[in-house]
Amino acid sequence: MTRYWWSERIGPGFIHGYEIEPLFEQRTPFQRLLIFDNAQWGKGLALDGIVQTTVVDEFIYHEMMVHVPIQARNEPTKSVLIIGGGDGGVLREVLKYDSVERVVQVELDEAVIIACRKYIPEICGNWKDHRVELVIGDGAKYVQKARSRGEKFDVIILDSTDPIGPAIVLFERPFHQDLSECLTEAGVVVRQSGLPVTMPKVMPFIRKRFCDVMQNVRVYLAPMPTYGGEIAFVAGSKDRDLSLETPSGLFEGRYYNPSIHRASFCLPSWWKRLIEEYVDDGTIPIETPSYW
Repeated sequence: MTRYWWSERIGPGFIHGYEIEPLFEQRTPFQRLLIFDNAQWGKGLALDGIVQTTVVDEFIYHEMMVHVPIQARNEPTKSVLIIGGGDGGVLREVLKYDSVERVVQVELDEAVIIACRKYIPEICGNWKDHRVELVIGDGAKYVQKARSRGEKFDVIILDSTDPIGPAIVLFERPFHQDLSECLTEAGVVVRQSGLPVTMPKVMPFIRKRFCDVMQNVRVYLAPMPTYGGEIAFVAGSKDRDLSLETPSGLFEGRYYNPSIHRASFCLPSWWKRLIEEYVDDGTIPIETPSYW
């Protein structure tokens, strides 16, 4: 296919430009999907005009999503629920733990999994692993039903898109209440919370939602070059005595290690001010409008 310049809106009046070779494009029932190749970042996935992952730096994001909550726990993690994560990177990292006996992944758009399996297999985890149960469906509805069944998970990872389009339900109050009820007493839940530099209301909003239903909530960060800056993560637990900032093991990945774990909870002063000054008016901040 012919290479051309493609741009992603990062913030008001701010775009990232990529010279891409499109490998696959599809309008799914939920969103517009693009798999591309770029000389700097390698193959990547974009949904509704927003880059989700690239081969060159995906390991930073996926390792920090998975190893921070698992290493923060003081006991072996046996069960994990993944909401979203259709590129398979979170699943790949979770399956590195022999203690994990069950992984449930709920992905709304099966087309994302199919495309990533075919075009970006180096990112994907193994959905055929006997420990994995893949559910194609609505994450909010799954969590609601899991709560009614009394189902619990040691770690819950919300690898959803930003608060726009089909993911919007994952930012509403009822979902967070169900989420807390599906977490074991010593469990940890984490979700990506956007880039404060371009979407300053998202991280404090998510933190507030977590604080409404959990006693122990912390924010941590990681650098994500293709996203345009440092991405925020919010982690929570019902165990107020659990030190989320302190790793219990010595796991090392390509990016993650115990020192990085501890350092990632050191927040810039302006992030702290965003948290302190945030006023919750009940609305969900939508700061990444799509062109599609």
